[in-house]
Amino acid sequence: MTSTAGPLPDPAPPAIDYANGAARLMGDAALFARVLIRFRKEYRHAADAIRDALARGDVQLAQRLAHTLKGAAGMIEAVPLRQAAQALEYALRQGVDPVPQLARLGRALERVLRELDAAEGISPTPPVAQDGECGKVLARLRILLEDGNGDAVDLVQEAAAGLTRELGEERYRRVAAAIDIFDFEGALDLLER
Repeated sequence: MTSTAGPLPDPAPPAIDYANGAARLMGDAALFARVLIRFRKEYRHAADAIRDALARGDVQLAQRLAHTLKGAAGMIEAVPLRQAAQALEYALRQGVDPVPQLARLGRALERVLRELDAAEGISPTPPVAQDGECGKVLARLRILLEDGNGDAVDLVQEAAAGLTRELGEERYRRVAAAIDIFDFEGALDLLER
């Protein structure tokens, strides 16, 4: 019996570009795995939070939450989710009905979460830093600080244990505090000492 159906469509591409996500962190796959774990934990209910803010009439909060999710999605290279969050943020800023964009964002977020929940190799226990890993993280942190890139905030938190070992507790605490208030020049100065 001959099938009349055409070829099967290609499966949808992954919701997260793992290779580019790890490359964003100087190829540090272990650090990227920890970033993914954090994203899964912190943003699982992001669409609900935006929906709740809109139900309360707090458009500014909804816009801020969409903006934050956009940045987090960009950090993990979840391109469709980043685009959906950006579209929702734009709709909110323009006063356009956000319902279609919020639905799109909800679908994109669910897809990312399903992929993360099913992913192998994402361990909830961060691995111990390997030789050379701290050097790569420090190099990446310096680049982010020199560029004034807000990803430094996430990186300094995600790599806290290794950076504390490398810099010492007091110096790490001072660097992290400077980055937390976006004093990137001060943090860079502390790293260079």
